[in-house]
Amino acid sequence: MPVSDPVFDSAFQSRLLRPRYWPSWLALGLLCVLAFVPPRLRDKLADWLAPLVLRFSKKQIYIANTNLDICFPERSEAERQAILLKSIRIGLKSLLGFGEFTVRSPAYLMKRIQVSGWHHIEAEQAAGRPVILVVPHSWPVDAAGYFFAQRGIAMCTMMKSARNPVFDWHINRERARSGCQVYERKAGIKPVIKAVKGGRSFFYLPDQDHGREASIFVPFFGRAKATLPALPRLVKLTGARAVPLLACYDEAQHCYRLEIEAPFADYPSDDLVADTGRMNQMVEQQLRQHPGQYMWFLKIFETLEHPVDKHGLYEAGIKRIRRGLSPHP
Repeated sequence: MPVSDPVFDSAFQSRLLRPRYWPSWLALGLLCVLAFVPPRLRDKLADWLAPLVLRFSKKQIYIANTNLDICFPERSEAERQAILLKSIRIGLKSLLGFGEFTVRSPAYLMKRIQVSGWHHIEAEQAAGRPVILVVPHSWPVDAAGYFFAQRGIAMCTMMKSARNPVFDWHINRERARSGCQVYERKAGIKPVIKAVKGGRSFFYLPDQDHGREASIFVPFFGRAKATLPALPRLVKLTGARAVPLLACYDEAQHCYRLEIEAPFADYPSDDLVADTGRMNQMVEQQLRQHPGQYMWFLKIFETLEHPVDKHGLYEAGIKRIRRGLSPHP
């Protein structure tokens, strides 16, 4: 029988101690050590590593370039490559600083997070309403979760299991340790609805591709994108308001920044397609303002509205890369 409230189980599993996972534990240990390195020095290391990632991560770079070609056709190739290189730098700086959220004190970490638009959250709290945070996949997204938890806001979110079980356990354990209820994505939306009605705010990731059956196609950067139409339904069912948030890493100040926008007004309407399109427009607006903060390595356009064959947008190029060929025939 299905579990009625399938919260992520953060209990440690002995299988994670098998020798095959020792390199993963070593990597986590290194991240915890780097947490005590001054951010400026850690960021210099990321700056040095970024060109290596650009050179050797062929599959991920192909996916990112495909996304950037679709989203910014008006920009030159040099401008798109600058966005990609910045995204890699931001990703590395977020990764190298990830151990901070495990071993550094809340007082230290809260000084590392700068926030604009917090008054929007305070207004919803004063009204006695939880919020549904509409949070695109920017690299420092976990900094947002940490900040909200430290401000005493009960949160919940959904997870998709990572391929590496050690990282999967550690990441979601850290989220749960901050007081966030983490639900398996396969459990569906009902546990989240129950949690939000009970007063928890929800981290909603709007930009994933959930496949044709679960999605509708609405514009995103001028292209029809398979988009889950869950946000307007969640707002209607829970009475919470949808609040856009973008988590950024400030390379100049070596700190995290959270940019909170005003809640969606007059939302939802009676038009599910239009409401889902408004969500995509907001995400597009955020990414146009801060394109280097985004995880362009995600297959955000995987499901095509009118597929010409059984393969997705990225698969032919990826297969050629695996064979040691150029992704473009």
